[in-house]
Amino acid sequence: MYEQLLDYPEEGTIRPDVSHWAGWALPEDRLFMSAYQQHRQRVYGRAEHMTRRDGYRHAEVEDAKTEAALVRAEAQISRARGEQLRWIKSFLLNRSAVSVGCRSAVDYVVSRADVRRSTARELVYLAERLDVETVERIRDGAVSYGRVLEETRLQEAGAPQDEIERSRELDLDKAGRVAQQYKKMTRDRERHTFESQYVAFQPSLDGTHVRVSGRLGAAEAEVCRQGLDRRGEQLVPAGEARPDPGLRRALALTTLCHDQLDNGTAPGARSPDAASPGRNRREPLLMVLARNPVAEGSGFEQGVAVLAGQRVGPDNVDLIRCSGRTELITLAGQDIIHHGSRTSIRPATRRAVLARDDGCTVDGCNSTYRLEVHHIIPVSKGGTHAPENLTTLCWWHHHVAVHRRGMRIDPQSPPQRRRLLPTSRSCGYHPPAPDPHTLAILRALPTNFGRAPP
Repeated sequence: MYEQLLDYPEEGTIRPDVSHWAGWALPEDRLFMSAYQQHRQRVYGRAEHMTRRDGYRHAEVEDAKTEAALVRAEAQISRARGEQLRWIKSFLLNRSAVSVGCRSAVDYVVSRADVRRSTARELVYLAERLDVETVERIRDGAVSYGRVLEETRLQEAGAPQDEIERSRELDLDKAGRVAQQYKKMTRDRERHTFESQYVAFQPSLDGTHVRVSGRLGAAEAEVCRQGLDRRGEQLVPAGEARPDPGLRRALALTTLCHDQLDNGTAPGARSPDAASPGRNRREPLLMVLARNPVAEGSGFEQGVAVLAGQRVGPDNVDLIRCSGRTELITLAGQDIIHHGSRTSIRPATRRAVLARDDGCTVDGCNSTYRLEVHHIIPVSKGGTHAPENLTTLCWWHHHVAVHRRGMRIDPQSPPQRRRLLPTSRSCGYHPPAPDPHTLAILRALPTNFGRAPP
């Protein structure tokens, strides 16, 4: 898997015996580096030659020396990480965290090695997954610690071998982004990400400014804080559980941007679709990257991104199918094949449903802010775009309650008094096993009910 990273000895040198290597006792010319590092070392090794010839400026010579020293130092760091991995692996096998008063191996590494938590997580991550032979190869300098880390992430994310090999032509940051494309974005992970949103206002020690994604004057920050707090209060319908202040500010900022794109709708006013049916709205786009054919096969937990490139998962796919359209694009190197857009709900049908329901249909909700059409049975679960499977929800119930927190509309509830069903995890409800006789009869019926049998 890591053959392209193997070291090879220079002419006239002998590979050191690893069993007798005690750390940094070897001379510099016998410290092994990865093949790429050795290549760079030879390129910049001209510094020694440059110092013996006239015509080179002092700055050029110093630059060459600096580059050569950086390459050598990185090789030493890589081998040192291998030594750390060896001891962390032994620490994990002995289950020593509790005995030394630490909650986890990550806490132990942070406290003892005095490194950042992100570095400690990477070390523990590799120590838990690599075999002893690979760790020894890192210690020996046969493979690079950074490359092993990124390729392990790629392999664990489910990337095929040819994709892993292509990543070797990329730098480590780009290789990490390839791994993110294959990493599953589950519904639980999406919901956790959503609930973790916040807008933080942190006053400076001298009180002259407040930090909020940058720096603002104290007066400007107070105006923004009060404005977002007031708007956040207006967003939550009566009777709904109130999120924490940080999440309310994040939601308020999101709706401000929504309203700006939709020509200034304010909370409490109807959405542009309802107030002016002929007005076009900006529709979010979803790109299903066919380069990762696992997108639809994984239930949209892999290989899906919005137009700007940020990854999304099945909850966002369901949301965009309600309010926008999807696009299927095949990428083959630099060639792009566009297979067309898939509009979820026809504009005429959307306007008709908004006019039919005349407001949010959730029982007890009087909000008319950003009324939007929603699939009662999601398309991912076999639902259709027929008017019978569509209902009108306010922004809060559509974006937050249903698509972000996983609640479902009870299809058996009255059309104007829709009930929201909690998630099975929050209420402990598990549907009973279907009766085999009834299930056989339902499957034999030719009529398509638009949803799976119970």
